[in-house]
Amino acid sequence: MENGINMNNKANNLNELSMDDQVLNVDETQTLLKDSYDFNTSNKNDNKRRDKLKIKPKRRDIKGFTKMAKFAASKIKDKFEISLKMVEIQRENTNFNMKVMILIWLTFQNSAHNLLIRYSRARNVEEMFFATSAVFNTEIVKVVICLYMVFQETGSFNGLIKQIHTQVVRQPFDTLKVCIPAMIYIVQNNLFYLAASHLDAASFMITSQLKIFTTALFSITLLRKTLLKTQWIALVILFIGVSLVQMQTGKTGGLDPNQKPFIGSLAVVGACCLSGFAGVYFEKILKGSAPVSIWMRNVQMAIFSIPASFISMFTQDGSYIIEKGIYYGYDFVVWLTVFWYGVGGLSVAVCIKYADNIAKNFATSVSIILSTVGSMYFFSFIPNALFSIGAGLVIFSIFLYSSTNIFVKLLKKQTVV
Repeated sequence: MENGINMNNKANNLNELSMDDQVLNVDETQTLLKDSYDFNTSNKNDNKRRDKLKIKPKRRDIKGFTKMAKFAASKIKDKFEISLKMVEIQRENTNFNMKVMILIWLTFQNSAHNLLIRYSRARNVEEMFFATSAVFNTEIVKVVICLYMVFQETGSFNGLIKQIHTQVVRQPFDTLKVCIPAMIYIVQNNLFYLAASHLDAASFMITSQLKIFTTALFSITLLRKTLLKTQWIALVILFIGVSLVQMQTGKTGGLDPNQKPFIGSLAVVGACCLSGFAGVYFEKILKGSAPVSIWMRNVQMAIFSIPASFISMFTQDGSYIIEKGIYYGYDFVVWLTVFWYGVGGLSVAVCIKYADNIAKNFATSVSIILSTVGSMYFFSFIPNALFSIGAGLVIFSIFLYSSTNIFVKLLKKQTVV
C-alpha cells in the first residue's frame, strides 16, 4: 500500500514538475523569441549601416568615374571631330579631284568626238564606210561596255544573268518604257553622221547646242515646266548665236569638196529636236519607276536600239551592204570613231551623275573652242567675225541658262533654312 501511495505521489510530483517545466518553457520561448527578434532587428540595422557605408564609397567612385569618363569622352569627341573634319576634307579633296578628272575627260571626249566624226566622214578615201553600219556597231560597243560594268558590279557571271533576269525579264513594262527613246536615238545618231558629212567640226559642235533650246521647249509642253525670264533670254541668245555661226562666210577648206552646209544644218536641227523630245519623254516615263543603274538602263535600251539600228541599216543601205558587206570601208579611224561614239554616250551619263551641271557646261564650252582650233589645224577652217561672235554668244547662253537654275535652288535652300 505504501509503495503504491509513494508511486502515486512521485507521479503527481512529476506531473507538477512537468507543468512547471512547461510554463517555464513557454516563458523562455517568449524570451528567446524576443531576443531573436531583437537580434534580427539589430542585424538588419547593422546591415543597413553596412549598406550605407558601402553605398557612400560607391557613389564617390561613380562620381569620380563619371568625371574621368566625361574627360575621356571630351578628348575622344575632340579627336573624333578632328578625324571627321579630316575625313570631310579628304572627301572634298577626292570629290574635287574626281570632278577635275571628269571635267578634263569630258572636254577631251567632246572635242575628240567632233573632230573624229568629222574626219571620218570628210576625208578622201576610196571606200567610205556606211554611217548606218557605224550606228549599229556603236550600239554593240555600248551594250558590251554596259554588260561588262554590270558584271563588275555583281562580281560573277551568274550575278550578271540574275541581274538581267530581274531588271529586264521580270519587269517587261519598265523595259518597254525605253522603247521609244531608244529608237529615237538611233535616228538622231544617223542624222548626226549626216551632219558631220556636210559641216565642219566647230559649226557642228555649236549648232548641236540647239538641243538646249529644244529640250526647254519640250519641257514646257510635256512636263509643264516654267522658265524664268533669264532662261528665256539665254535661249534667245543661244538661237542668235547659232544663227550667226550658220551665217558665217569663213573659208572652209574641207577635205570633202561636195559638202552641203544647208543639208548639214537641217540634219543637226532635226537631231536636236529628236534629242530634246527623247530626253524629256525619257524623264517623264521614268518618273515613279524603280531605280535602275545607268548600265542596266542602257542594257534595256539596247534590246530595242540594236534591232532598230539593224533594220535602219538595211532599209537605207541594204543593197550596198549585201553587195559589199557591213564592214565595208572600215579602218582604224572608223573603228576608233565607233568606239569613241559609244564611250561618249555613256561618259556623259556618268559625268552627270558624279559631276555638276557647271562642270558639264564648262566642258562643253571648252570643247567648242578646242573644236574650232582643231578645225583650223586639221581642216583649214578659217573663222570670221560672225563665227567668233556667234560662238561667244552660245557659250555665254549655256552658262546663263544653267546658272539660273542653280541660283533658284540656292534661294530655295536659304528660304527653307
